[in-house]
Amino acid sequence: MTQLTYIYHDGFLLETPLCNIVFDFWRLPSGEEATEGEMPCFLQHLANPSLPLYILVSHFHKDHFNPVIFSWLDFFPHAHFIISKDTARHARHHLRPDSMYKGHKVPETNYTVLRPGETYSDAHLTIRAFSSTDTGNSYALTIGDLRVFHAGDLNAWMWKDESTEKEVMEAIGAYEKILKEIAAEFPTFDIAMFPVDSRIGTDWWEGASRFVRAINVKRFIPMHFELADTPKQLQQRHRDALDFLAYANHSRGEYLSPGRLLIP
Repeated sequence: MTQLTYIYHDGFLLETPLCNIVFDFWRLPSGEEATEGEMPCFLQHLANPSLPLYILVSHFHKDHFNPVIFSWLDFFPHAHFIISKDTARHARHHLRPDSMYKGHKVPETNYTVLRPGETYSDAHLTIRAFSSTDTGNSYALTIGDLRVFHAGDLNAWMWKDESTEKEVMEAIGAYEKILKEIAAEFPTFDIAMFPVDSRIGTDWWEGASRFVRAINVKRFIPMHFELADTPKQLQQRHRDALDFLAYANHSRGEYLSPGRLLIP
């Protein structure tokens, strides 16, 4: 049995029969900051904590990358970090053995830096890095027969209400180029975690809509909807992300609210 647990914003825990994977950790499920050197609640209750643990970071933006993850080596000394090139630059004091930094450092054997187009593979999984329309990577994972996608910040970031028509078309064109590259290698995903962020304004659903029409997604889970200035605005972000009628491809796939999902 595979279980996908929503943590916060873009953060998820995926537990499979072969390994456990954390994606883009930022904050605890409560929305509170994590404390360095403390095991977060979602890792305390792993169904099989003896399985290999992989911790993926799509890019260095603070809502996708929290350096506290490196302190989890205290509890999972064999954990392996998959990080983007831009994240490696911003976290270089954690990665260089000769740095003067006195905090948690990651041995070379515990991390891999991936650029778009590169692949990490071992006995448990394969991770393919694709580009993003922001910075860093999006990731396609193969874990046994399971195909999983985490978009990072890949989306049609077009901001129609404040952009020119030319800028909108350029944003859509950049997104479509990456989408075609992904679809060529992965025409189907069993699970896709993808931004549905109504901060974009008019046609905020465009990226998700194009994604599920280009790729056969069996289970689509929205993310990236925890950024807001007020509680009322945050509630609207949540409602918009779950407005599946706006962007779903109703001829195929399930559209699921983030939570704790059991996947047979």
